[in-house]
Amino acid sequence: MPRLIEPSWRTNSLLLGVACLAVVLLSSNARPQSGGFAIAGIEAKLFYSNSGRFSANILGNPKIVLHNAPIGEGVGVEGPSENTLLLVRLQGPPKSELEGLQLRVTATTHEDTLADRQIEVGIMNTAGNYYAACWLDDTGCKPVAVTVELIHGKEHQKVTATIPFECSE
Repeated sequence: MPRLIEPSWRTNSLLLGVACLAVVLLSSNARPQSGGFAIAGIEAKLFYSNSGRFSANILGNPKIVLHNAPIGEGVGVEGPSENTLLLVRLQGPPKSELEGLQLRVTATTHEDTLADRQIEVGIMNTAGNYYAACWLDDTGCKPVAVTVELIHGKEHQKVTATIPFECSE
């Protein structure tokens, strides 16, 4: 008669971890819109005025500290930067589009609105991605709150992020 092997604590922990991850993914605010369209990610990249290049993604990047970015200080900052590029990636069925699908991008500091754009979403590429860009001027010293909202009729999907800029004398 075959002997049953009792699951070890490692197996149980792994199963519990997978179950928790599934719950987090299913309860995320990044749920697909009708037709399977969703916000897949937001990136922010510094524009370096001394080289014309862009940084790596600065959102949630522990290798970059955005302190005094306009004068090129901070950990991982490669030069002076007073402008930031926001890049939003949407996902949907490959080569498809959804009539009336809109993307709203807002970026604010405590004192100013840096961007408030409504973009009509076009056709997804062959991999099912669509990219929208938004340029932010005069960034570098004040935290920037970014809100990206995918809108189709009464359906809304919202993702937020903060770019943690700071300056001191």
